[in-house]
Amino acid sequence: MSLILGALLACAAGLAGTLLCPDPASSRSRLPLLVGVLAGGLAWHAPARADEALRGTARVIDGGTLMVGPSRVSLFGIAAPDADQTCSDAQDRPYACGREAARALADHIGGAAITCEPRPRDAGGALVALCRIGDEDLAAWMVGRGLALPDRGAAPGYAAAADRAWGRRLGLWSGVFQDPAERRGRRADAAALRSAGFAPAI
Repeated sequence: MSLILGALLACAAGLAGTLLCPDPASSRSRLPLLVGVLAGGLAWHAPARADEALRGTARVIDGGTLMVGPSRVSLFGIAAPDADQTCSDAQDRPYACGREAARALADHIGGAAITCEPRPRDAGGALVALCRIGDEDLAAWMVGRGLALPDRGAAPGYAAAADRAWGRRLGLWSGVFQDPAERRGRRADAAALRSAGFAPAI
């Protein structure tokens, strides 16, 4: 951003100077030139359309959310634990399943470039995408290791991988956990009640 934006600003400053301090020998207005250059530069620098694929390295926010460049992307078809979610293992001991899922995804991606193909945005307007490393679907990888649950309505193709993970007691399935989508819904409902001025009964 800095190099491109700096060049655009320098051009704009130069053109603005010629507009504000015109050459007395010329009676023509330089305003159309200034407007044209600025509009063209801003259009060239504008972000990609919402339906265009995103490509690049990723930073993992949690087991179902990535930052690809400046874009926050939710992995299509899954619900992974939030970063602060805890679960219980087979011995009923609490562990940070949200951080574990995020760490596993980050380790798997490493420094590889990924491609994310946008899908229809969710109810909250968040960008949802099918993200891959090469031909490997990252959401399917998470489900297959028991680190996320499939949205069986949106992505029925992930159900078989979830069933295998359950059968092998992988990841979340090795103990007890709250469905991440259900947990997220309850937190959203509680936040809505608080914003409306209601407080839970004590």
